[in-house]
Amino acid sequence: MEDAKEAQPTRVLLVEDSVGFAYGVRDMLLKQSKTPFSVLHAGTLEGALEFLKSSSVDVVLLDLGLPDSKRLDTFERVHARAPNLPVVILTVLDDDELAIKALREGGQDYLVKDRLTTEILIKSIRYAVERSAIERELRQLSARVLALQDEERRRIARTLHDVTGQNLAVLSMNLSLLMKREPAVSREERALLSEASALAKKCSDDLRTTAYLLHPPMLEELGLAGAVRDYADGFAQRSGIRVDLELPPRMPPLTRDMEIALFRVMQECLTNIHRHSGSRTASISFSLFPGGIRLEVGDTGNGLLPSSAHASSPRPLLGVGIAGMRERLLQLGGRLEIEAEPGRGTTVRAVLPLKGDVAS
Repeated sequence: MEDAKEAQPTRVLLVEDSVGFAYGVRDMLLKQSKTPFSVLHAGTLEGALEFLKSSSVDVVLLDLGLPDSKRLDTFERVHARAPNLPVVILTVLDDDELAIKALREGGQDYLVKDRLTTEILIKSIRYAVERSAIERELRQLSARVLALQDEERRRIARTLHDVTGQNLAVLSMNLSLLMKREPAVSREERALLSEASALAKKCSDDLRTTAYLLHPPMLEELGLAGAVRDYADGFAQRSGIRVDLELPPRMPPLTRDMEIALFRVMQECLTNIHRHSGSRTASISFSLFPGGIRLEVGDTGNGLLPSSAHASSPRPLLGVGIAGMRERLLQLGGRLEIEAEPGRGTTVRAVLPLKGDVAS
């Protein structure tokens, strides 16, 4: 079984407009005897994107200078079409800053053409494919952890609502009955009972809020649009922050995982706005475009940055929540984008693909 597995060729899509260089790369891969390769070729970005729609490959060798696309935009469009496919950039541009940007955006390697050798190319492809396999396993594990987390949140929320909430309700009723026993209750005792009743009510209100934050029941009862409206209204009342909400006239059918992911992104963003931004307003916008749905949550506050950027910055940073949001979206083939500017606010954008055409 192991020998059969090793005999399977690594499928390579070479995206290169120079026919001569493409033949050279093909010869490098096919004429060596250690690793079997199957090489396919596209001379334009559109050709490569069309190929990736219907065919499966193990790795992409991508030139950044194509007739229909230049520099990092070339990589970004390929990565958007196949976010889990390893991409090795193969370019004439010996640019350290561009290389770092490409790797940060998800590129597996950055090779300069005039330094290319057969050994370097084969090692780069092999390492890229192996890293991609490891990342895929980690994503599967992460998806399982997120699913278990959601299920545990649902269980705890139900327990808080059905058990602890009911106990607090009975406690409030008993305190109210005691307060009505006017002849048997002194003024001091009445004051203590009144304080206890107020605390019980506050505990009950806090518990309902906590249960809702853990698992909003409206998401199952009303769907994403109804749950978003309900949560935005409650958030505005609790925080005093004005929330402007924009929803499409008709929300397309979404899977349960997609609804949870978009709702959690919105929830995390509003929490960060309340805790860190200092903004008195927040905006939530859902929009449709051909092939996908986009959520944008913005504020006019301090301009928060993701924790991966400017680690020495004294300003508040978005931390673990951002990583969780990004992971949820990645599991569904989506992406998370953050735009922040000091003193001018932050916009968090979540994009998820949809099957079929969606009107914008």
